[in-house]
Amino acid sequence: MADATPGGQVPSAYNNTGGTLPDWLNKGDNAWQMTAATLVGMQSVPGLVILYGSIVKKKWAVNSAFMAFYAFAAVLICWVIWAYKMSFGEKLIPIWGKAGTVWGYKTMQAQAMLPATQTVDVPMATPFYPLATMIYFQFVFAAICLILLAGSLLGRMNFIAWMLFVPLWLTFSYTIGAFALWGGGCLFQWGVIDYSGGYVIHLSAGVGGFTAAYWVGPRLTKDRERFPPNNVLLMLTGAGLLWLGWAGFNGGDPYSANIDSSIAVINTNICAAMSLLVWTLLDVVFFGKPSVIGAVQGMITGLVVITPAAGVVQGWAAMIMGICAGCIPWYTMMIVHKRSWVLQQVDDTLGVFHTHAVAGFLGGILTGLFAEPHLANYFVARSNEQGAFYGGHVGGRQFAKQLVGALFIIGWNLAVTSIILNIVRLIVPLRMSEENLIVGDDAVHGEEAYALWGDGEKYDITKHGTSDSRRLVAMADATQGGQVPSAYNNTGYPLPDWLNKGDNAWQMTAATLVGMQSVPGLVILYGSIVKKKWAVNSAFMAFYAFAAVLICWVIWAYKMSFGEKLIPIWGKAGTVWGYKTMQAQAVLPATTTVDVPMATPFYPMATMIYFQFVFAAITLILLAGSLLGRMNFIAWMLFVPLWLTFSYSIGAFSLWGGGFLFQWGCIDYSGGYVIHLSSGIAGFTSAYWIGPRLTKDRERFPPNNVLLMLAGAGLLWLGWAGFNGGDPYAANVDSSIAVINTNVCAAMSLLVWTVLDVVFFGKPSVIGAVQGMITGLVCITPAAGVVQGWAAMIMGILSGSIPWYTMMVLHKRSKILQRVDDTLGVFHTHAVAGSLGGICTGLFAQRDLANYFVARTDEQGAFYGGHSGGRQLGKQLCGALFIIGWNLVVTTIILNVIRLIVPLRMPEDLLLIGDDAVHGEEAYALWGDGEKYDITKHGNSEYDDTQHGLDNNNLNVRPTPPTVEL
Repeated sequence: MADATPGGQVPSAYNNTGGTLPDWLNKGDNAWQMTAATLVGMQSVPGLVILYGSIVKKKWAVNSAFMAFYAFAAVLICWVIWAYKMSFGEKLIPIWGKAGTVWGYKTMQAQAMLPATQTVDVPMATPFYPLATMIYFQFVFAAICLILLAGSLLGRMNFIAWMLFVPLWLTFSYTIGAFALWGGGCLFQWGVIDYSGGYVIHLSAGVGGFTAAYWVGPRLTKDRERFPPNNVLLMLTGAGLLWLGWAGFNGGDPYSANIDSSIAVINTNICAAMSLLVWTLLDVVFFGKPSVIGAVQGMITGLVVITPAAGVVQGWAAMIMGICAGCIPWYTMMIVHKRSWVLQQVDDTLGVFHTHAVAGFLGGILTGLFAEPHLANYFVARSNEQGAFYGGHVGGRQFAKQLVGALFIIGWNLAVTSIILNIVRLIVPLRMSEENLIVGDDAVHGEEAYALWGDGEKYDITKHGTSDSRRLVAMADATQGGQVPSAYNNTGYPLPDWLNKGDNAWQMTAATLVGMQSVPGLVILYGSIVKKKWAVNSAFMAFYAFAAVLICWVIWAYKMSFGEKLIPIWGKAGTVWGYKTMQAQAVLPATTTVDVPMATPFYPMATMIYFQFVFAAITLILLAGSLLGRMNFIAWMLFVPLWLTFSYSIGAFSLWGGGFLFQWGCIDYSGGYVIHLSSGIAGFTSAYWIGPRLTKDRERFPPNNVLLMLAGAGLLWLGWAGFNGGDPYAANVDSSIAVINTNVCAAMSLLVWTVLDVVFFGKPSVIGAVQGMITGLVCITPAAGVVQGWAAMIMGILSGSIPWYTMMVLHKRSKILQRVDDTLGVFHTHAVAGSLGGICTGLFAQRDLANYFVARTDEQGAFYGGHSGGRQLGKQLCGALFIIGWNLVVTTIILNVIRLIVPLRMPEDLLLIGDDAVHGEEAYALWGDGEKYDITKHGNSEYDDTQHGLDNNNLNVRPTPPTVEL
């Protein structure tokens, strides 16, 4: 129901006569704002902590991660004592607020307000939640700004100098930018647009970092010349948390779970995805190989460029900004940097100048071009502002304002950062001593990132290999009288009566959880469960698919899946990137049936588009699990948009969008058929046409990192709360039931699978437990909100045993299954488990629960008897057969078309080498002086890796499990 109900009746859940809750509190806004803050916090800790710790040379992993970890803590203490009020308090001068504490309970429980934000055109900002929420939300932005700045200084800054620099720079630089642009200062009053920090955070961090790098000085020459990431999979984990956390970064800045927040989230993802694709394409064209590090850089520049504009531009403009974000910073980093004497002189370790200063400046300028007047009125302190693209005197004026705002931030940061560092160096050296620079973490912190050699030892060159770096060792939510609380009375502009902020907050949260199942969840699961030589390629196949699907989704595929009916299995193609589409109430136009009205959730289309996108993306990523270890990456780049268009959109429209199976009443609650059965059948079919891995890879394909595999599996399990909990399209009773049923089934399935492993193979297998977890999650998916808890448990027993039998027993006896090389066993874990879940839905669907969801009323499962029960089982069987048959045929056609253009399988020489040959990158550089594994240098000891399973001709240290499939 909407926040303000017709006729002035107050829903009982909002009739808070107990007197504990104030009239101004909107729980939907508060829930979303806290969620958004937490997502941004997770971008820093653990996101940037592990990204920094893994993207640097091994000897600097601990120091780099600790610089980020320390800054997060130090900023919060300064924030509550003085810095919050300097940024968002009463005005002291036009660029600075009055300092003061915000730690008293009266301050924290009061309604949030930004006292200096009143202008001629807009009133003071007073969000519908307590100041405590605002303090926390704004803190995570301040913290991430310092952490981003640190990326310029990794590998040489004296840690004590960093400890002094953080509070000083926060006080004299960050608070100035934040007050001037957000807190009610001169630039805010003038109407400069910085939606979520393109200037305050990214331009500041990039300029501040570049300036600091000049004063601190460079790394050692050998570190500048060779600084490989020590762990690409952990880097992708951090990058994934950064990307999905950006839903909070930009989605939280309207200070409300409103239409603008939804638009900001989808625009953010569009720009990031397009930028990643453009950067990757440029890498392929100019350097011959798709680089996963380049893809991460492209993702980051896309996120940065859209940040100052996220809620004020249309979707097509976000796409153009993504193209600019993927090529302009690429050009400055890859071409200009190498030709510029000035840029070459300054050792900006992670290129923060290019990815944040250049991209932040570019985003601000493009905001001056593309800011749409209706959307800008949600946010800008001056009414009727617009970008230059929309013409007129106002447009040109906004462009100029953006330029002046950027120049102010650049000039201030250059001067203040220089002054701060020159003061700090009067106290302590800015740069480490030479001997600490040579040794790294062990000398600076007495700790190292890895102790993986021998009997849990740190790397010791005298025992674990000889290399040229031998010399390093020596150095050693109240109303009264039935009135609707003001916070829910959405009768004025710009909030429509149909918007329910609670539903919108949950739906955006659910979408973000599902997104995190893919990035970083499946990215790191795939990268770690495969053989080491395929870690980068496997992770990158998932990372690329996530980006590519989104671009296709907003241009044509969303409407083909959820738009007006073209034919009974397909919707009419069309774009969904205009602001009028995105801010309208969500609607699925083809879902009207004899028994139920058209689906019209109480949130904007932008939220629905984003939510349905993450389901489409994960389907392609699951399918990829069948193809790891041999598919030509260029063929995969072509396959993704084609299969999305001609297979996924058919299943989605037929079962969810109002197609013939939906109208008939076939139940697929959250994707047992649309996602899992489709990906399992298509993956198996694709594996047949592409062909097998090398024989030695099929015979021995151990996971390269079981702990990272479990991290990915954990994100997959907990993310399923969004996967199944989001599909009622509301934060209602059914969503709660779906979440608990999901976890009951997954847990039971995991336990059954583990017991079977113990009974038949004598040992509990962690890989088997992950397989059981996944089959339980897949099996409950088509039934999650329509079955009772006891039925979910029975389904867990079945999902833990039947797919176990097909994988562990039947697979080994079937010549057909043996012939097709389904790398991670997606046929068993998704096709078998998905079809099993659909059939169990036909058995156990409970009538009252089904009436929440099913397009036909009074349907029930066969277990409850009667004609309708048997009928439902028949519908479920027919639905499964349709999905199976369609995917077999269409996948076959697509692949046979692609192989007329490029080979489907890599050539033999690339298959022998793996990642280094395909991408020019390897997952780990942990040996010697941050080197890739070289048996001639790192394998001459009793603990060498030839005896730990890197040589296929030597014995393993533990028995290989019967299968290593997911």
